[in-house]
Amino acid sequence: MGINFKESKARLEQANAIARDLERLLKQQETLISGTKAAASHAKESQVLLELAKLPVDRLKDATEETVRIETLRKYGFANVASIYNSSAIQLERIPGITLTAAQSLKALADQMYQAVAQSISYGIDIDDLTSADTALIENLQGLDKLRAATKNSTSKMLPIAQAIRQSLPQTQPLNSRLRWLFTSSQKKERALNALHEITMLVGEPVTMALVGAARLGITALENKSAQPIEEFKKRSSDYYAILEEVTNVRPNTAANRHLNQELLDKIAAQELDTSTIRATLRQYQTFGGKFALTQGRVIIGDEMGLGKTLQAISALAHRATTGATRFLVVSPASVLTNWMREVGTRSELPIIKIHGEDHKTSLQNWIDSSGIAITTYDTLKSFDLTQEEISALGVDTVIVDEAHYIKNISTGRTRTISKWLERSPNVIFLTGTPLENRVDEFIALATLLDPKMGSELNRVALAAGPESFRKTVAPIYLRRNTEEVLKELPELIEVVEYCNWVGVDKQKYIDAVADGNFMAMRRAAFNAEPDMQTSKLERLLELVEESFESGQKVIVFSYFRSVIDQVVNALGERAIGPITGSVSSTQRQNIVDQFQSSPIPLALVGQIQAAGTGLNIQAASVVILCEPQIKPSLEVQAIARAHRMGQVRKVQVHRLILPDSVDEHMLTMLASKQKEFDAYARDSDLANSASGAKDITEESMAKVIVMEERKRLGIQEYDLENLITDDEE
Repeated sequence: MGINFKESKARLEQANAIARDLERLLKQQETLISGTKAAASHAKESQVLLELAKLPVDRLKDATEETVRIETLRKYGFANVASIYNSSAIQLERIPGITLTAAQSLKALADQMYQAVAQSISYGIDIDDLTSADTALIENLQGLDKLRAATKNSTSKMLPIAQAIRQSLPQTQPLNSRLRWLFTSSQKKERALNALHEITMLVGEPVTMALVGAARLGITALENKSAQPIEEFKKRSSDYYAILEEVTNVRPNTAANRHLNQELLDKIAAQELDTSTIRATLRQYQTFGGKFALTQGRVIIGDEMGLGKTLQAISALAHRATTGATRFLVVSPASVLTNWMREVGTRSELPIIKIHGEDHKTSLQNWIDSSGIAITTYDTLKSFDLTQEEISALGVDTVIVDEAHYIKNISTGRTRTISKWLERSPNVIFLTGTPLENRVDEFIALATLLDPKMGSELNRVALAAGPESFRKTVAPIYLRRNTEEVLKELPELIEVVEYCNWVGVDKQKYIDAVADGNFMAMRRAAFNAEPDMQTSKLERLLELVEESFESGQKVIVFSYFRSVIDQVVNALGERAIGPITGSVSSTQRQNIVDQFQSSPIPLALVGQIQAAGTGLNIQAASVVILCEPQIKPSLEVQAIARAHRMGQVRKVQVHRLILPDSVDEHMLTMLASKQKEFDAYARDSDLANSASGAKDITEESMAKVIVMEERKRLGIQEYDLENLITDDEE
């Protein structure tokens, strides 16, 4: 049998290089994980010791059946568990009456209690008071984030390949030279050829090459880490906390799951969730939500807004796609359609088709022909015009219904339409931030849409008996967590960008404003409605207010523009208080705030951000809605600080209403940038180069660049901005 030693050597060198790259990446990952654990433990230490200091030394008796000489310990100054933990066994042995064995036992008990407390408390980074341990932790988390993004969370599949190559390579040594081959026994020759064959097959696998490519991308990503990890953390703290939670294996909060029986909890825990096509690290509660949906098939996820219900639903779709499912349907209100497109597009690798607008019939046919995730609205779904047989033939694996409380009335055409799809899909996920605990009829209606048999069997008396009884009865299909239960370690601020759309907006007024260089009119345009229409921004604002009220939360609505303020007040009616504007005296302002603070029912305080955004304490509110981005970042910071301050007992959620493909997106991008990033933006802009002063970071220069970019995008060729309007005309 002829052997091509040159070719064999090349294959073996290639295999060795592959194993080396995989091992290098895995070693870097392990270093980052170890560093994260060590930094987290160090950073958390002071918090744990503070908790141990609150535990009287008597608590040691509860942790052991052995005799503990409590009075003796107290007599010699050991009043709490922290004092025992901070001492050595030798120091404790010096106490009269404490033997070395007893001292070692005491020290062991204190160490165990330290670990128990460390596992039970959540660690939050105070970005305004960073310690060296905090900084080290953030740097390690950044490395893991970069690595996971580059490798698409595939590192767990790399180790078996590296190990297989390393185990086989030693057996191929006889193939290193012809001379060595001649003096090798036939048995070792056979082993060498078998090992070569195994390595060749392994290296030739497409999966292996994909993993090697991912490993090399990961190594490159780590070499090119950002020099500003703190700034990265500020922008994406929730992703970093998710990685921290996973790496340190913090015990998940089970308060929200206490109503599930152990059999179901075990079933959910055993459920696999393949996130290889998800571009995000899920929190433990989000992973639980995704597994819950997979395990139960037809469910309602009713988490409080801001907890990532969308990502949980996407994770379930991603997993089902890996098991062979190809067609999914998402139905949402028009106001969040754009948000769904962005979330699926940026958080996953799943193919998406928007079925909405004038060309929705063409998009529908594309989905029918090519499958993927169809994202549509309640109203557009009614115009699909498909027979029941045609719907069945599509084989939709999962239907997601966002803001599911929209279909609580089974007699409406909207609900009847969606029912046809629900009946013909094995899996359904209803999403709603509206708490259903005190809405017996509404819950039964939604449960009936999920499963008619279950809906008819639900015990109305048990549901009406109160939240505890309700949750226990509906636990198999309904999952709701609130912010306090699952985000204990996060800073008391959650910021959400709400992407709206152009539905109902008088687009011509916006184009005219761009042509006129009227920057302020451009900013107001998202609230300029066409006749007999409601703009998407106003619709989303009303939805957010309603959802907040249902959760018992008060709201503050800010806008720069008086016309927008008046429109919001009129739309909210009796639910609004104010408005606070520049023409309202300081005494009147405080009276309005006092009424808002003391109101026993949720209200929405509406105000101009220049007037209501400073000098007031409004911590009764836990939801802030910003109608448009502000040219001065300080205005937003000050406005948010009205609610996010000492005395606030709830997480503060900030919702920024953004109109895509408009001045809003330019402002969002530029205001989030540093001076260096603004300079780069202006330098790379042909339009900026033609405007004097456009590279100076002033309010007027930013406005000029934004107006010019919009003119370029819209094909408006006049670039003379000497008469740019940057002051409010109202």
